[in-house]
Amino acid sequence: MAEEDTKMVKFIKSSRSIIEKFGNFIKYQTTGPRSWIWLPVLGAFIFTTGCATFKELEAKYGPNSPIIEASFAKNEIICGDTWKIYINAFDQDGDMNVFICSIYQDGMVPYPFDTVRIKPDQREKLSGYLYLVTSPFEDLWNVNLELHISIVDKAGHRSKKELFKLRFSSEASDKEVDKTRFAERSLGPIKTDILNPRFGFDLGGF
Repeated sequence: MAEEDTKMVKFIKSSRSIIEKFGNFIKYQTTGPRSWIWLPVLGAFIFTTGCATFKELEAKYGPNSPIIEASFAKNEIICGDTWKIYINAFDQDGDMNVFICSIYQDGMVPYPFDTVRIKPDQREKLSGYLYLVTSPFEDLWNVNLELHISIVDKAGHRSKKELFKLRFSSEASDKEVDKTRFAERSLGPIKTDILNPRFGFDLGGF
């Protein structure tokens, strides 16, 4: 057997276990209740990236990046609560386009990222809250997660990430948002179903 063929056989064998391990995860993500969210989003990102160069987009929309000025979210809630994440942000060019939301949870692989479109009247300056609905029927007690949020504008500039930590507890945090600083206006839902790691899919230490 030629040396190239031998290397190919070894590669296929070593890859087989990885493919099998990811098989169920991929099946879940592409057939689960939220599959319609992340697959079109991924396709849209690839499509728009190929439509114009970064310099062309900057020339059209401007050179400035979005800036998240302030944020607030409770760090403890009860199962069934709606978690509100308050954001104040602005973009000098007025072209803020979308929130990118990524959730990382102990004992689980990362959830597919979600996006929340920014309304046209909020593209220069916004204040309000994103929200994540949690199920009262899912046993999430003592589950910890991290939410990463950033803003991408129409030119492709990305703000710095904001990190929010959350723990599901028997009592919600009594710390409340300063409503003189943040508007009580919905910016949209984060469409992710939080799962108990005992019943959700993990990679078994992969």
